[in-house]
Amino acid sequence: MYKVRCKLVKFEGDEQAFPCHFNYKIGDEIYYDGVQFTGRICTHIILSMMPVVYGVHVLGQNYCKNMPFRYRGMDTRDPDMAKYDGAGWRPRKQVAEADLNKQTTVFPMQSRTEKARGSHFLCPDSRTIAHFTVEPVDLSDSESCAPYYRRAVAILEKIEANPDIQTGEILDQFTEFEREEISPPLTPVLLDVLLEALGDMDYIRVKNGKTLATGRQPPSRPKIG
Repeated sequence: MYKVRCKLVKFEGDEQAFPCHFNYKIGDEIYYDGVQFTGRICTHIILSMMPVVYGVHVLGQNYCKNMPFRYRGMDTRDPDMAKYDGAGWRPRKQVAEADLNKQTTVFPMQSRTEKARGSHFLCPDSRTIAHFTVEPVDLSDSESCAPYYRRAVAILEKIEANPDIQTGEILDQFTEFEREEISPPLTPVLLDVLLEALGDMDYIRVKNGKTLATGRQPPSRPKIG
């Protein structure tokens, strides 16, 4: 479970001629930790905002990283290519700077080797069309997320205490009581999910079969037991 940040990055419409009536400014931020929102929320963004915030809060980078369109780049129409792609598109090899700037204001051009990060929603006011990016910025230690957060921190601390630990040996560092009697049970699949979350938030890195702590400190270290 993740702490989420929404950030206003662009007005697509003419904000000078049609000012945002909520007085949003580029750079304004809203945070959600699973219990509370921090920041000013205009009524009119709630419908488009909440599905994305929920998805990123629960799934983190996985909410968007497997969306194929994020890797498509920029195309031009070419009916002759329909016999290959079924639709009639050709990748654009040269992109005008104005088009590139327009595309990358919200999302950077995607790498050919790394998966996409962050998501997006729009204000529905067609006169201003405010673009908000949405991304996980940390694990959430809020009350509702506490059981998962405590499990994640416990895993991190085992890794910190064993710098050369093999990834497959992490579960063995927990006693049977710690694995089975504390909710949620620390099953192999939950361990994998939480390791991925720790990796996404740059608390750990996996290299040559070993899991290493990066030194980043979590928001809190709850005393367990």
